[in-house]
Amino acid sequence: MGNIIDYLRWRGDLTFERDGFCEVDNLLLSYLSYVNLDGIVPGEGEGFLTLREASQEFFRRYSEEELKKDRSFIRMAPYGMREMAKTERFGDIKVQNYVNHIEEEKNLQFSAVELVLSEEFSYLAFRGTDDRIVGWKEDFFLSNGIVGAQREALKYMNHIGRNCRRILTGGHSKGGNLAVYAAALCEKDVQDKIVQIYSNDAPGFSEEFLESEGFQQIFPRIQRYMTEGSIIGTLLAHKKAPILIKSSAKGVMQHDCLSWETEGRNFIKCKEQNQAAVAFDEALKAWLDGISGEEREAFINDFFSVLEATGAETLTQLQEGGLKTLRLMLKQKNALRPETKKIIEKLIREFVNRWKMFLG
Repeated sequence: MGNIIDYLRWRGDLTFERDGFCEVDNLLLSYLSYVNLDGIVPGEGEGFLTLREASQEFFRRYSEEELKKDRSFIRMAPYGMREMAKTERFGDIKVQNYVNHIEEEKNLQFSAVELVLSEEFSYLAFRGTDDRIVGWKEDFFLSNGIVGAQREALKYMNHIGRNCRRILTGGHSKGGNLAVYAAALCEKDVQDKIVQIYSNDAPGFSEEFLESEGFQQIFPRIQRYMTEGSIIGTLLAHKKAPILIKSSAKGVMQHDCLSWETEGRNFIKCKEQNQAAVAFDEALKAWLDGISGEEREAFINDFFSVLEATGAETLTQLQEGGLKTLRLMLKQKNALRPETKKIIEKLIREFVNRWKMFLG
């Protein structure tokens, strides 16, 4: 048993010509999309770098000291890229058509990259939610309909997909949601090129979307993975039954790709979800079903107004702010409407507990 990094060490000497694409490759490429390649990988139509070249340039630009400041669950993604770049399997793949759009005033966080595996296949990787608060706010708005990142993903799929021969696509967390959304609604000529869609511990959709003609067209091509104790992967509505993966972590930390257990070229599978995850899913769905779309939107805006009052742009900054951050959150909380105060107070208590853990 191991994880995706162990897989690279065991099978990284096998090119795709010798051993075809597998589910673990998918998670590695989804994880790779979390790396900030701004100013390194060319944008749309501007050329390419090999993964080996992109990795070398990244580590020339960023010191170990800078990378250690990241305390988020994706902090190891650059090191995963470096391990991938060392292998015969991934070192020479082309990395191109990189985009990264962040517009806080529009609650938009979107990033994607094309990874050319061979003359025949490209993997279009959509980034999930990273450490930025604006990305988590956009995730919350998924419960209220279409968000900006989904619209951007559809544009990207249409624009880049026209020049691909055959397409694999996927992402982790919100990235998996974006891959499914874009594949379902893209132009028919592009959709016909899509061989497989990988949804890795991703939130779902509205019932209306799941009944759409586009979703029906791609449904057989979706591979949906989530861990045995997944929380994120159970959010909202799903039609595709999940393939359950064993994780070395507990609770919400199972969302971390590095905790997913592998054996050879496959994930280690489980037969059923654990009961804690099932109970959380049922409680959350009951709460969402009990309030209107307007009430959900008001709650989301209230909740994030508390976080935004601290001036922090990332969850790491929020955590590192300590008592100063807590005071600002409490001050903003007191200005909220009474009906949301109780929920916010529970969330702040959770923040305090996490801060105590952070202090050691």
